Amino acid sequence: MLFETYKLGSLELSNRVVMAPMTRVRASETGLPSQSAALYYAQRASAGLIVSEGISPSKQGQSEPNIPGLYNDEQEAAWRPITQSVHDAGGRIFAQLMHGGRVGHPEI
Repeated sequence: MLFETYKLGSLELSNRVVMAPMTRVRASETGLPSQSAALYYAQRASAGLIVSEGISPSKQGQSEPNIPGLYNDEQEAAWRPITQSVHDAGGRIFAQLMHGGRVGHPEI
């Protein structure tokens, strides 16, 4: 059952394996994901669904330095080749939005 396809509405996964999110702390100071992220996620595309590392939805919500963001056009553009690399490898990826709340990094 774990390796059978799964379908929910228009979403179809090749199997029921989900890669849990792993915070990598490899983004730039401006929250851009690293260039190696596309390869990192594409290499794991055989999982039915990848949950990305925590992505900050705002500058103030960044929990620590070097966490990727998704709150401006430059960051959105930087995530496109990453998601495309996963799709090209036959996988699906889901963005985990992670807001640091009141325990966010004080220097950010």
